[in-house]
Amino acid sequence: MAISPQLYTRENINELQWPSTVDGEYARNYLLPIMGDPQKYIKNVYNTQVMVAKVGDVILPITISDFHPDNTYTVSPYSHYVSYGGFEEVKHLENPPVEALIKLVMNPAAWYFKHAELDKVAYVNNYLLSTNLYPSVNSEQLAALGEALPKWFPDRVIIFRSVDQRKNPHVVEALKKKDYEMVLSRQVWYMDPAEAVRTRQYKEDARVLRKHGYEVVEGKELSDDDLHRAVHLYNLLYLEKYSYYNPQFTFEFLKLARDKGALHLRALKRNGQMNAVMGFFIRNGAMTQPLFGYDTSLPQEEGLYRLLTLITLQEGLQRNLLVHASGGVGKFKKIRGGKSVIEYNAVFAKHLPAWRQRPWKLIQTISKYAIPYFQKMDF
Repeated sequence: MAISPQLYTRENINELQWPSTVDGEYARNYLLPIMGDPQKYIKNVYNTQVMVAKVGDVILPITISDFHPDNTYTVSPYSHYVSYGGFEEVKHLENPPVEALIKLVMNPAAWYFKHAELDKVAYVNNYLLSTNLYPSVNSEQLAALGEALPKWFPDRVIIFRSVDQRKNPHVVEALKKKDYEMVLSRQVWYMDPAEAVRTRQYKEDARVLRKHGYEVVEGKELSDDDLHRAVHLYNLLYLEKYSYYNPQFTFEFLKLARDKGALHLRALKRNGQMNAVMGFFIRNGAMTQPLFGYDTSLPQEEGLYRLLTLITLQEGLQRNLLVHASGGVGKFKKIRGGKSVIEYNAVFAKHLPAWRQRPWKLIQTISKYAIPYFQKMDF
C-alpha cells in the first residue's frame, strides 16, 4: 500500500491525529505551541511559519521563512552560510590578512545570495534547534516525502536538515536516490559515553566536579527565577561569546522545556546559585544538547563547560545513548573520545529554474574545499 504524506499548517493542525509513540507525543507537546507563535519561544525567528508533515506514523516539522537580516541560522541558509558562517566565523581564524581576504570575497557573494533568493527554502525535520535528530523513519517513508515536498512547495528549495552518515546513513541514501544533493552544513561530533568514561579526561572532569562542590539539579526542581537565570547563562555563552545568529531562546521556551518536556534540563548549583545549565532531548537512540550555558565571568578554573559535558556524558551513559555533541570546540571533544563527521543539508532544487539552483551549486563547490579544512582543523 502506497504511503501518502500529509501536510498540516496552523489552519488544519487540529485535524492531525498525532502518533501514539514517544516521538509523536514529544512532537505534539513541542510543535503545537511553537506553531502558534514561533517568536514567543525563539526571539530571532522572523517571517517564519512552522508546519508539520506526517508520513505513516512519523512526524517531521517543516519551516518556511522569508529573508530577514537577523534571522537565526536554523531557519535561514543566508544566516547560516553568509552572516554566521562567512562573516562571523572568520574572526576565529585569528589571521587578519586571511580574514580581510575572505571578507573581500564575501561581500559580493552576500549580495548575490540575497538576490538569488537563497532563503526561499522549506526546511524539513527542523525543530528550530542547532541539531535535529531523526526519528525512526524508513526509506519508503522518506521516498514518499521526497516526492511530495516539491509539489507542496513548488517555489522553494527543499532541504532536509542535520543529515549525516554516522547516525542516519539510510536517510542519506534514500534522499540521494530521489536526486537530493548533499551540501556541507558543518562538522559535528559524536561521543560514545561508554568509551568516554575510559578516557583520562573524563576521570579528571569528574574530579573537578567533586572539587568545586556543584549539585546537579533536575529541571522539574527549577523555579521560574531559575529559568530566567538559565536564559541569561545561555545568552552569555551562545550569543555574546559566539553569535547572535544562534537561536535566541526565551523564558517561555525554558518553561516549555521544564513543563512539557521539550528539553530535559540540568543545572549546576552551588550554595543556591545556578552557575551553569544544559538541556537535552532524546530521539532514536541518541541525545543532543541545544541548550548549554554558564557564567562566563567566573574563573576558567571552575571548568563549567567541561562539567556540563561531563553530566551530558553521564546522562547518555545512564540511558545507553549515543551523544550528538553538535559542532565546535573539536579538540576539546576529541580528547574525550569524540569522533567527527560531516553534517549535510540534503538539497533538492531540480523543480526550480536554473538561476535558483546556481547558488546551491556554488555552495556545493565551495564545500569540496571546505570539508578537508574542517577535518584538518578539528572544527
